[in-house]
Amino acid sequence: MSGNLAFPSLAVAKMMRRWNYREGSGLGAHGQGIIAPIQFTVRCPKAGIGHCEKPYDNGLYVPPLPHVEEEWHKWKGLSRALRLEVECYEKILSLLRDMTLQGDDSVETADALAAIVNSKKVIQENRTLGMWKATLPSSTLRYIIEKVIMPRMAMDAREWMPSWDPDCHHWLHPFIPLIGHLPESLYNIVESEISNGGYDIVSPWKEYLDPTQWDTFSRHHILPKLAQFTRNLRITPPKQIDSSFCKLMLWAPLVHVEDMVLILEAELFFDKWEVALRHWLQAAKPSFGEATAWCTGWKRLFTQELLANERVLAHLEAGVDIVDSLVDYSW
Repeated sequence: MSGNLAFPSLAVAKMMRRWNYREGSGLGAHGQGIIAPIQFTVRCPKAGIGHCEKPYDNGLYVPPLPHVEEEWHKWKGLSRALRLEVECYEKILSLLRDMTLQGDDSVETADALAAIVNSKKVIQENRTLGMWKATLPSSTLRYIIEKVIMPRMAMDAREWMPSWDPDCHHWLHPFIPLIGHLPESLYNIVESEISNGGYDIVSPWKEYLDPTQWDTFSRHHILPKLAQFTRNLRITPPKQIDSSFCKLMLWAPLVHVEDMVLILEAELFFDKWEVALRHWLQAAKPSFGEATAWCTGWKRLFTQELLANERVLAHLEAGVDIVDSLVDYSW
């Protein structure tokens, strides 16, 4: 058994604490037991002479295949990004041709159009992500961003309706391969449009805003919203699945873990949780199994990032201690 009570059976944890077990120590009268679990190796019972656990192919070592699901997600993300580059290429090509048809005969526009047309070969090849952008001359790239993309984005942003296009597929998303994130000059427009939006409208912008912009937006609009959610929570045992708390945990990955922990503590969530637990234990006198199941059920509602925080775990462990002190049980 590992010397860690962070994720044990609550009943086992209670029993071990009553027998003076200290987390991080070994078992035994003098704590002499092992702390790390015994490592095992799977062996083939009928292996012949020369059998080896490592895979070989014609005498050459073949490394094990990476986790299939992980590789699939990486491939899917790369494929999506490459398709977005194609969409960006097609969008800019269309805009430059429209400018030419509307009478723009400047040298800069002609050079930009020629550069984009010439980059078609790169787009059609098996390319690495970012290769297409790298083939464009820096002066051409700057002209496209400042004189082609930005004016169009500024016009579309003012007409944008988040409820119809929360992912910005029309005016921002196609240009991400070249601009990287929302230009600072358009931040105020976007902020005014999404500040009162729901999760589906706000969440895509964690990708579209640069980290500084996102932190600013979170501080002004998301954190106050999460504080209000927390303030309005009603904890009523034996109810476990609270829709308001689930909504809070839906938003939690959008902000820093430390900010989320500070909100939970500042709005006295854990204090209210412990008070509700004590009142339930004393008034309804649930069984030990019911009480521990309630604590475990709440624990499962937290995101993994929050459960990795020591302060959150300490608060949840305090609930287990309350159950230990107020509930009688027998084995």
